[in-house]
Amino acid sequence: MHIIKKFYTYRKKDLRDAAISFSQKQFIIFGFVFVVCLTSLFIMLGNLNRMFMVEVPKNGGTVIEGIVGTPTLVNPVMANSEADKDLTALVYSGLMRKNSLGELIPDLAESGPTISEDGKKYTFTIKEEAKFHNGKKVTADDVIFTIEKIKDPTIKSPQKSRWDGVSVSKIDDKTIVFTTTEPYSSFLNNTTIGILPSSLWENVNPNDFGISSLNNSKAIGSGPYKIKRVIKDDEGFAKKYELERFNDFILGKPLIKNFNVISFDNEKEVIRALQSKTITQAGCISPENMNNIKKDNYSIETTTLPRLFGLFLNSKNNKIFANTQVLKAINMSIDRQNIIDQVLGGYGQSINNPIPEKMSPGEEDIKYGNNTILEANKILEDNGWVLGPDNIRYKETEIKDGKNKEIVTERLSFKITTGNTPELRKTIELIKDQLYKIGIEVDISKIYETGQLNQIIRDREYEALFFGQIINHQTDLYSFWHSSQISDSGLNIAMYNNRKVDNILESMIKENLARDELDKKYEELKKEFANSTPAIFVYSPHYLYLASKNINIVSLENMVSPVDRFSSVYLWSANTDRVWKIFAK
Repeated sequence: MHIIKKFYTYRKKDLRDAAISFSQKQFIIFGFVFVVCLTSLFIMLGNLNRMFMVEVPKNGGTVIEGIVGTPTLVNPVMANSEADKDLTALVYSGLMRKNSLGELIPDLAESGPTISEDGKKYTFTIKEEAKFHNGKKVTADDVIFTIEKIKDPTIKSPQKSRWDGVSVSKIDDKTIVFTTTEPYSSFLNNTTIGILPSSLWENVNPNDFGISSLNNSKAIGSGPYKIKRVIKDDEGFAKKYELERFNDFILGKPLIKNFNVISFDNEKEVIRALQSKTITQAGCISPENMNNIKKDNYSIETTTLPRLFGLFLNSKNNKIFANTQVLKAINMSIDRQNIIDQVLGGYGQSINNPIPEKMSPGEEDIKYGNNTILEANKILEDNGWVLGPDNIRYKETEIKDGKNKEIVTERLSFKITTGNTPELRKTIELIKDQLYKIGIEVDISKIYETGQLNQIIRDREYEALFFGQIINHQTDLYSFWHSSQISDSGLNIAMYNNRKVDNILESMIKENLARDELDKKYEELKKEFANSTPAIFVYSPHYLYLASKNINIVSLENMVSPVDRFSSVYLWSANTDRVWKIFAK
């Protein structure tokens, strides 16, 4: 010990003597070299640290979602508006859940179901530890109760049609069996429906289902968030839902601690709230409002939802739509990208058939140019349509009645009916201008408010209807295109009747087809639609979601409806930390 102490004493003396012996110039050089070495050491250590560190989601924090509309039915059986569905998705969970890839994964269920050989029975086992926000365990009785209430005609659930023809029975407290009358290829999508706690709802009269406090401030589910408090306005309407994470959520405790939802009367109010940073995020932002937002403050998530807009043609009210050459000319003359740029601010995708790309990928963008206008004009001329002095085409047809002859002049003209929104009005104005280039006259005066438009659609009182469809799965294609849906109560608004298409649609919903078989069916449908042109599709608008840059949202790319953005909400985070890789989960 004495030797070591003596060594350090001599070492300190040598260093002191050396420092004293430095000239001023040598001392400056030494100081400079020392600073450079020390700085280099820190840079090396920093780079080394970054090499071994990764970003991980940070636990805790608060997010504030802005929505248009007031949630009044936070209840999976009753939810009807988008506002209702948003809150329901946060508060409730089902047997299955969609993940960020759009795939179905087990939620309350132990695993995916056991499916019988005939494709009619689906057996689920509920996880033993699954529980509601009030601590009660989720059982088979809760699942059966929920489905029975959906099917109860007194309650008038918006979900009822999806469950007609499906029965549910209990094997034991944790096992249930769903039985369908026919194989039902998209049935598993039904099982994402939120489950009600029967112990709370069983004494509520079906006639009072829509007015129970269990629909709002006292809503209890088993989802990632539970209701902490509801703040109402002076008229008693809920304006703010304050939610807190459910620590026992079956897929893991959500990362974000508090999730608040504020209701607004319209999108303009949502935009103002984003600008003032009253809220941290909002979805369904229209393209025209994107320019009013300081985008530097937000991350923009975009995805193409399966919403398809186009002209649905009623040949019974205008016979020019029975002419395939006219339809071909119209189809190639509509400049879809120009419409997307002018109406949607570029936030959209051009389409040319009724099957969303997410269901059947591979559709190419539809190109437009002067050559297609020239080709369309030639098609019409070859078909006998002559350009008149007013630049509108007409065709003269000789009709014989015995010895008498009559020349009938037919004008190449049709009327478009649509809803009274800026997007729809602007679109049909552009279509009118584009079709004028090939000598087609388009009347765009038939614009109606929602209620009146719905009646016109039911009565099929239109020549061409510019309208949108939402296609989530094969059953939606059946509803929109099967000949059985032509009547006023059906959704076949093009009144399309094609026996081959009927057969394809029937096989798609009744058979559990493998992915490659399903893809073949989609291709067959595309060919049939291309050959017969029951509608002229134009665009699918993008879904726009803005969130503060510190909020980390799991990808929305594969969502098919706005409420799907919350499917993986339990994985969102309000910020990130940097930790060494060995400590990252």
